[in-house]
Amino acid sequence: MNRLYVLLIIVVCMACQSSHQTTLKGVIKNYNGAVVRISQLGNPKRDTLDVNEKGEFLYHPAASEKGEVYEVFVKEHFVTVSLFLSAGDRENLELTLLPEKKLEYVFSGDRENENAYLAALNAMMDSREWYSPEVTALPFKDFQARLNEKEKQLQLLEERIADKESRLQLARQANLAFLTRRSMWHIFTDKKADDPNFAAFVKTINLNDSLACNEFILENVIAWYSKQDSTREQNDERWKNLEWIGRLVTDRQMKDAYLTSNFRKSLKYAGSVDLQKPYEVYMSLCTDEELKREISEEYKEYVRVNGNMKEGCMAPDFEMIGVDGEKCRLSDFRGKLLFIDVWATWCAPCRKELPHMAKLKEHFKKDDRIEIISVSLDNNIKTWQKFLEKEKPTWKQFVVDKKAHEIINKEYRIEGIPHFMLLDGEGRIVAYSFVLPSDERCIGLLEKHLNR
Repeated sequence: MNRLYVLLIIVVCMACQSSHQTTLKGVIKNYNGAVVRISQLGNPKRDTLDVNEKGEFLYHPAASEKGEVYEVFVKEHFVTVSLFLSAGDRENLELTLLPEKKLEYVFSGDRENENAYLAALNAMMDSREWYSPEVTALPFKDFQARLNEKEKQLQLLEERIADKESRLQLARQANLAFLTRRSMWHIFTDKKADDPNFAAFVKTINLNDSLACNEFILENVIAWYSKQDSTREQNDERWKNLEWIGRLVTDRQMKDAYLTSNFRKSLKYAGSVDLQKPYEVYMSLCTDEELKREISEEYKEYVRVNGNMKEGCMAPDFEMIGVDGEKCRLSDFRGKLLFIDVWATWCAPCRKELPHMAKLKEHFKKDDRIEIISVSLDNNIKTWQKFLEKEKPTWKQFVVDKKAHEIINKEYRIEGIPHFMLLDGEGRIVAYSFVLPSDERCIGLLEKHLNR
């Protein structure tokens, strides 16, 4: 009797837990096996959805009672699908994959109105009309009026959201999105940046309120202020941007967060630029000692790698796998000038360079003083192999495994591909970042290095 009672309690508890479990159920029409990932808005950690051959998936996110905005990404497709979910919600998502890497989607379920609101907001923000000649030619007053009209349209959808908390949360997100778009006006406009209406608008932004400002808005405001500085040199941009943050943001916690994020972007994207001055400015302005210790260690690593990537330094060695499965090392190509293309099949700009790589190979096909190779960062070797079978490139092709990939990430700090490098016959760096093959100077520069 006692056992039956315990089993009954367990079943009831499981049923209760199941009833409060958040569920996202969906189907992807025209599914082609692409990787589909999901993450909370602003969280870099992503989960991979388990999609079956029919395109069906079932996902249980750990949504909070107040609700969270999630983003769904289908690999190589340009549209990000945003959706709102809270604890216990049941939501259905129907995705349709379209030609040219586009997609359409429809929601149904407990949060249908919230997700229709998010879909409309994303469509408004992502619309290419903001970059059209008609819109970029508008003075700020007219640009503002156009955005005001968009906001009114969105408010009609907001009124359909019954839950007050989620309505307020999404309205705040929309407010930041529209404010971001307004703050970008001076970046794309054909008009002068000294428009008095835009200047008045900038002064209304509360840079110390996280509900009314974010990092993108702050960056746009700083870019506008910087345009007014006639003494500003291009090389000053990184450290002067930090000074602007220190000047404009008075909330200590927000200031420290913005300073740290801004400097980390420099560490990530600066390549081989000298960041000593920005580092000194950051350390003088940030008041959070823990953040300063973290940045100090990251900067030391940047300096180490930056020093190793200078002209004349030995290129860090790593192992590669050829099309035939045979392994070799970068150092095996010593004795010749080595032109290296770091790329991946999923990278559209990389693929655009392939015809120019072919022309490069054709031009130097009888010159045994130079070797041209491509090194792929593809995680899926089969995808890489199928691509090569279709395209049939005439120069040597290699891919790297996880270990070699980690070496490239750590020792070369290549943050964007395609990335082209040039090594001399001893394996020393001639150019850490060489011009693209599509650049008309490329062949001439290579011939110049060959004839030194």
